[in-house]
Amino acid sequence: MQGISRFVATALVVLLCSAGVAQAQWVFVAKKAVGVIRQMAGEAENEQGTGYDSATVKLNARAENVYRKAVELAKANKEFHLARQTDSTLALEISDGRRVAGIQVTPIEERLSQPLIDSNTTPSQESGSSTAVKAVLRICQVMAIECSAAAQPPKRCRRKETTDTPGLNEWSGS
Repeated sequence: MQGISRFVATALVVLLCSAGVAQAQWVFVAKKAVGVIRQMAGEAENEQGTGYDSATVKLNARAENVYRKAVELAKANKEFHLARQTDSTLALEISDGRRVAGIQVTPIEERLSQPLIDSNTTPSQESGSSTAVKAVLRICQVMAIECSAAAQPPKRCRRKETTDTPGLNEWSGS
């Protein structure tokens, strides 16, 4: 009986210690992700189509402060006008008449937030130029927060019609 009790006690100690190590590893991984900009974009198929451009980053800053700075930058921008501002959800939308971009800042912890910026792209837009990444970098610069683009951004995707089944789309890498 004493052997079983000793085994259970040892198993509990090992379990509790491993949970602490797992938590520490999670915190380490999360801290490495702060300030790393992730981007995804899709190109327009033809002259009339539009593509998309998205970027996100985790920032060591309060969500309200990041949102407030994004609103200030949007209002100061001469190219775009502020089309919509929703303070309750920390979201805004800007437009220049051809392109539309939106940002939503999500609070993760008290001093950790994650802005997500999405915009449409036009066929004439320079390939490789990311409006969303530029916007994230501008927010980081103004707030004096160190940010950098991820080493290898995700592969660009484009949508093409399948010939087998009309109306169904398939995604392929380009």
